[in-house]
Amino acid sequence: MDLRQLRYFSHIAELEHFGRAADRLHIAQPALTRQIRQLEEEIGVELFERLPRGVRLTAAGRVLFAQTKDLLAQCERMIKLTQQVSRGQAGLLRIGFADGVTFNRTFSEILKAFRQECPDVVLDLVPASSLEQAELLARKELDLGFVYWLPKAQSVHSLQFQEEALMLAVPKSSHLAKRKSITIEDLSEYPIVWFRRSNSPSYYDLIVSRFEQKGCTLNVVQEANNESTMLSLVSADIGATFITESALRRKPDDVVFIPVTDLNAMLSVKAMWSDDNNPALSKLVAVVRRAIM
Repeated sequence: MDLRQLRYFSHIAELEHFGRAADRLHIAQPALTRQIRQLEEEIGVELFERLPRGVRLTAAGRVLFAQTKDLLAQCERMIKLTQQVSRGQAGLLRIGFADGVTFNRTFSEILKAFRQECPDVVLDLVPASSLEQAELLARKELDLGFVYWLPKAQSVHSLQFQEEALMLAVPKSSHLAKRKSITIEDLSEYPIVWFRRSNSPSYYDLIVSRFEQKGCTLNVVQEANNESTMLSLVSADIGATFITESALRRKPDDVVFIPVTDLNAMLSVKAMWSDDNNPALSKLVAVVRRAIM
């Protein structure tokens, strides 16, 4: 039994006539009759009752016809899905994103544009630090990551968004809140909410080095796992934190952002990925390129 025989059988069952089915299938009637006879012999039952002017399904034939319609429809869906995957129009993409990336408007625009272009591609969004994403990418457990820092010992492709200056987020109750700008010296011994160094060593060390260059110490009084938590702790008057300008979109009402004139720390989101034969990944990279041009 093969799919061709089942298709032949299905056409005859619909038309109840071998001759008309042969015309529709563009094959000779004797060849069609031979295929159905082989199918009946293989199954061991008669599928059609021969009538003077056509045929009709036997009870066994009606059961097979019902099952055949479902099977052929499933095969058609399978072929369509396979073709879509090969064109990057379907499948699965695992996308990582570092905390804070969601503040970036370009990130949101990329996801929206890709969903519009490839609505049948399933996006598995994975929150993870830049370091964790590098490890996932190396293990082929991630297709593309949106990060702040690229791995040094790992060969990846990358595209960079526009750089953003880091700003200081302070509670409105702070004596610094009404300042138009501040310097690092203004923050000497000021309580800071910051993340663990293991989350992003390069980012952490950059800020520490800027303080050390001014003869100051970064006074971390509370650690947090992500930028959303850091902003919440600032709102709770635990301390201040450094954050990108794009976070202004979602800052709490009782938090103020102030430029730090001598911090000289720029941060940018980067899309990183490894070589892969996933056509959907190529389409996502193309969307990223268009978004940042």
